[in-house]
Amino acid sequence: MDSVRMTRPLLRAVGLAALAASLAPSALAQQGGAPAPAADKTAAPSKATEGAQVFEAAFFKQYNPVTAADIVNRVPGFDINDGVTLRGFGATAGNVLVNGERPSSKVLISEQLKRIPADSVIRVELISGSASNVDVRGQTQLVNVVLKQAKQGGSPTTWVLDARDIQYSERPGWGVQLTKTFALAENAELTIDLQAPNLRGRTESYETVRNAAGVITELREQNGQPNNIGVQGSAVLKWRPTAQDAVSFNAQVAPTWNTTNFTNFSFTPAGATRSIQAGLSEYANNYTAELGGDWEHRFSPELSVKGIALATFTNVDQDDTFLTYTPTGTAGPGGLANTRTQARTTEAGERVGRGFLTWRPMPEHTIDAGIEGAFNFRDTTLDIFSDSGAGPQPVLLPVSDTRVEETRIEPFITDVWKISQQLTLETGFIYESSTIKQTGDEQKEREFSYPKPRAILTWQATEADQARFTAAREVAQLDFAEFASSVNFLDSSQLIGNPDLEPEKTWRARAEWEHKFGPRAALTLAVFHDQVEDVQDFIPRTICINPVGATLAVCPDVDERTFDAPGNIGDGTRTGIEMRAALPLAPLIPNAELRLSGLWQETDVTDPLTGESRRFSGEKDWNYNVAFRQDLPELKMAWGASAAGSSDKVDYKFLEDISADRSGTRLDLFAETTQVAGVTIRVSAANIFHPAEERIRTFYTGNRASGVLLRTEERKQKGGPEGTQVFSIRLSGTF
Repeated sequence: MDSVRMTRPLLRAVGLAALAASLAPSALAQQGGAPAPAADKTAAPSKATEGAQVFEAAFFKQYNPVTAADIVNRVPGFDINDGVTLRGFGATAGNVLVNGERPSSKVLISEQLKRIPADSVIRVELISGSASNVDVRGQTQLVNVVLKQAKQGGSPTTWVLDARDIQYSERPGWGVQLTKTFALAENAELTIDLQAPNLRGRTESYETVRNAAGVITELREQNGQPNNIGVQGSAVLKWRPTAQDAVSFNAQVAPTWNTTNFTNFSFTPAGATRSIQAGLSEYANNYTAELGGDWEHRFSPELSVKGIALATFTNVDQDDTFLTYTPTGTAGPGGLANTRTQARTTEAGERVGRGFLTWRPMPEHTIDAGIEGAFNFRDTTLDIFSDSGAGPQPVLLPVSDTRVEETRIEPFITDVWKISQQLTLETGFIYESSTIKQTGDEQKEREFSYPKPRAILTWQATEADQARFTAAREVAQLDFAEFASSVNFLDSSQLIGNPDLEPEKTWRARAEWEHKFGPRAALTLAVFHDQVEDVQDFIPRTICINPVGATLAVCPDVDERTFDAPGNIGDGTRTGIEMRAALPLAPLIPNAELRLSGLWQETDVTDPLTGESRRFSGEKDWNYNVAFRQDLPELKMAWGASAAGSSDKVDYKFLEDISADRSGTRLDLFAETTQVAGVTIRVSAANIFHPAEERIRTFYTGNRASGVLLRTEERKQKGGPEGTQVFSIRLSGTF
C-alpha cells in the first residue's frame, strides 16, 4: 500500500511534465522567433565557453536598471535563488556569483545585488550545468555578474528613495539607500552601502468561536500595528596585492528599533464586552552583524587555494506587557483584571572557517578538496510573570532558559568531469561530523555524522536544448530557536523546546529540461522526487512543569502537561513539477514580454497520532506567478502587471489542526519613466485586491486522534505582510 501511495504522485508528475513538454514548442514557437542576427551582438547573448551564454550590459538597457538586482531579474529563463537552509557554508550557496566568486557572506545574494550599481556591470553570464571555473558546486544553473574595475575617484553614488502609503496603517512608510564604490588604488576598491528602512503596517482580524454543535459562543476582534525603524550599513573591500592573490573583506551591521501594539476585544454572541487586552512589545536591543573575508592564491591556471572566514552576531531583547480588562476586574483601575509581562533575551552567532584547493590535473577534470569547520550557538532566557492583584507571580514554562551549541567539521571533495562537448558530470562527497550540546533547563549532548554524496549530469542535446539530472543527499539546518520554548499570548499557544530534535535528511532526485526560443525566450520544466527521513513537524511532548527535587522523578499529576513541540515524525515523500518561462510577445504586443513560474507538489507522511496519510505541516501544494512588462521607448516609459497565488497550508498539532488559506489573487501594477534626466521614477500599486487570510483552528476532545470536535475558531485577517494594499513611489538614479 505504501509503495502505491509513493508511486502515484511520481507518475502523475512525470505525466504532467511530458504533457507540458509536448505542448510547449508549438505554443511558443511563433512568439520566440528565430535567433537574433549575428550583427546584433550588443543586444543578444553570445555563446561562451563552459556552456555559458553572455548577456552584455546593453541587453538590459531597455529595462532601466538601477542595480545589479534589476539586471539579474531580467535574465531569460533564470530566477534568483537565495539558497536553502542547509548545514554548512558551502551548502547554503545561492545561484549568483559576482566576478566568478561567491561572496563570503550569508546575507541573501538578492540583497547583495541591490548594493551593486547597474553601471558597474559589464556583462552577465548564464551558466547552465557544471562549470570547472566557478566557486560554487551543486547548482544546475548559475548567473555570474562580471563587474568593471572602479575608476579613479570611484563610481557614481547610486541612490534610491521610496515612500509608501500602507493600507490600515496610520502613518506612511519610507526608505533610503545610498551606495558608492571608491577606488582606493589601482588594485583596491571599497563599496559602501547605507540603508534606512522605516516600515509600518497593520493587521485587523475578526474571529468567530463555535462549539461542537456549530453555535457561536464568542466573537473576537484583534488589531496589531508593528513599527520597524532601522539602519543598515555594509562595506566590501576588494584588494589584489599581487597578480596571483585576491583578498576581500565584508562587514555589515543592522540595528533596529521596533515596537508592536496589540489590542484584542472579546464579545458575547449578543455583542456585550467580555474582555479587552492591550499589549505592547518593545525591542530595546536588537541588532545583527556580520564579518567575513577570503583570500585566494593562484599558483597557476590549474592550481589555486582559497580560505574563507565568517562570523555572525545576533542580539535581541524583547519586553512584552499585556493588560487584560474585564467588567468585573479588580486588580487595578478601569477594570484591570491581569497584568502579564514577558522578558526574552536572545544571543546567537556563528563562526565558520573553510579552506579548499582547486586543481585541474587535466583539461577534462577539475577537482576541489577541502575542509569546513563551524561553531554555532544560541542562548535564550524567557521570564514570565502574571499579576491578578496579589503581586507578580512567576509563570512556569519548561525549557525557557537554555543554551545550544554545535561544533561541526566537514571534509569534502568534488570532481567536475567534462566527458565531451555535450556531457558534463559533477560528483561530490561531503562527510559531516557534529556535536550538539544543550545546557540550562534541559541538558543533553548528542553526536551526529552524515555522508552527503551528490551527482549532477548535464547534457547539451542541441544548441537550444539542455537536460540536467541531479541526485543528492541533503541534511537540513536545525533552527536552534526550536530548542527553546516560545509563547504566543494572543493566540493562547505555546511551543516547548525539544532537545531531541534531529535534522531532516533528504535524498533528492531532479530532472530538468531547458529550451531556448531565440535570445529573449526560454522555457524550463523540472520534475523532482524527495525521500525525506525524519520529517520535521509537531509532536506532543509530556513534561513536568514543577518537579519535586533536583530530578524529574517526582512530578505531581497536576504539574504533568502535554505541549506541542517541534520534532520528527518519521519518513515521507515530496514529489512535484516546476516550470518557469520568459516569452517575448512581439509581434502581437511590441516591446512586451511575459514571465511565468509555477510549482505543484504532493507531500506524504504518516501522521503519528492518527496513523493516517497526510501532507507535511506548513508546506503549500502549489503556487504560481505571472508577470507582464511592456516598454514604450518613444515615451521613455514602461508599465506592467503581475499576478500570484498559492494553495492553503495546514499545521497538525496535538489538540488541533490549523488551516490557513489566502485564496484570492495578488495583483500588482507599476509604471515607470526616465523622462527626467538621470532619474527613474516608478509608481506602483501592490496587492490591489488585498485578499484576506482565512484561518480555521479546529480543536478536538482529548487530542486530534479522537476525531471528536470540541470547538472551532474561524479568523479572517486583513493586512499583514501578504494582505496589505500598498501604493508607493520610488525615485532612483546616480550622482
